[in-house]
Amino acid sequence: MSNAQIKMIRKLAQKKYRSATGLFVAEGLRLCEEVPPAQIEFGFYTREFLSDERATRLVKRLGNLEEVSASTLERLSDTQTPQGILLVVRQRLSTLEEVTGKKIIAALDGVQDPGNVGTILRTAAAFDCGVVMLEGSAELFNPKVVRSTMGAIFYLPVTVSTRADFLRAMSSREILAAAVDASAEIYTRHDFTRPTAIVLGSEAAGVSKEILDAARKIFIPMSGAVESLNVATSAAIILSEAVRQSKL
Repeated sequence: MSNAQIKMIRKLAQKKYRSATGLFVAEGLRLCEEVPPAQIEFGFYTREFLSDERATRLVKRLGNLEEVSASTLERLSDTQTPQGILLVVRQRLSTLEEVTGKKIIAALDGVQDPGNVGTILRTAAAFDCGVVMLEGSAELFNPKVVRSTMGAIFYLPVTVSTRADFLRAMSSREILAAAVDASAEIYTRHDFTRPTAIVLGSEAAGVSKEILDAARKIFIPMSGAVESLNVATSAAIILSEAVRQSKL
């Protein structure tokens, strides 16, 4: 491991350096199994990591990884309990055109919690949806986002867009916004059989006015004892119904 590689891994903990280099870090067996070998810049593993047959297969498949000590990897890891493998990976983004190839699209409008963002991305991948990240949302390649996707980030059609570009790209499909509003309809009553973009806002601020002005509003009915749902939970509920209807 060179000093330049050590410095790079440490700097990749910063958003500005990830943006400048187009690189990010992936750690752990489950996540690294999903990394396309062509996207790997370089990587490291420990001897202890090879005690698992699945891990040994992964190291052989990826190739060109360097063995380092467990203490060295621990100093570089972003997690409290490193799993013995760390990869520096080139970022990949889809285009808006590629994302709009999906019938159902989830758009994240100011969703800031990295865990929620990663969970929504994983859910979207499970339901074969595209994703657009709008302004104010957590950075796509934030380590917590990457871990929460459980590998979905490597094959999910996902892009980053301004609200203005998003609205232009969605001009041929219906835009729905999850919002608690007198004009909103219950989500199960909506017709999702047409190409649709579903916009989810932050729990604190909700969907931005710019999007609300261009969208129809839907909501998830709840008992009076519960005021709101976690945004990742809401996304799973609405996307599940949208995909169910779209496949009828």
